[in-house]
Amino acid sequence: SGWYDIPSIPKPNSNFLTRMPSSTGGPIIICLDTSWSMTGMRETLAKAVVVSCVSAAHRQKRDCRVVAFSTEQGVMEAGKLTADVEGLQKLLAFLQYSFGGGTDVTGALKYAIETIGRGTEESSNMDASDLLLVTDGEIPDPPVSEALMEELDGLKRRTGMEMHGLLVGKKESV
Repeated sequence: SGWYDIPSIPKPNSNFLTRMPSSTGGPIIICLDTSWSMTGMRETLAKAVVVSCVSAAHRQKRDCRVVAFSTEQGVMEAGKLTADVEGLQKLLAFLQYSFGGGTDVTGALKYAIETIGRGTEESSNMDASDLLLVTDGEIPDPPVSEALMEELDGLKRRTGMEMHGLLVGKKESV
């Protein structure tokens, strides 16, 4: 599941190679940090990444869920996102909101565990899903409890879920 570096065929007159998926992949769950530290350009860039990921998921015919978070209780899910005009309007309306406040990824990860663990109303097959955490990295250390990490590890073993992170706006990400 997920992405695997394989030789690809370059586009004519292009200096770039296209990364090809190693398999079709399951659903994508994007956890978007909308805490106070993300305010401004960080949040704008992160939300642009979300729009791009949702678009790519639909091109790949993959279900996609977006959840915005700040604190453990401050979690909001976008609902079913479709590739039509109505779905895009729903996504853009959802992305207008931010929580502010502190950062705690626990609520977003619990949402992802519950969603992947039970499936969704549209798809009970959540195998080979991808979980993407988009944040500025200004989170507590450790970011989640040992019990939650064990739950994530178990889910990865059972379903083949892969976790990915995108660090936005930090010197370490350059």
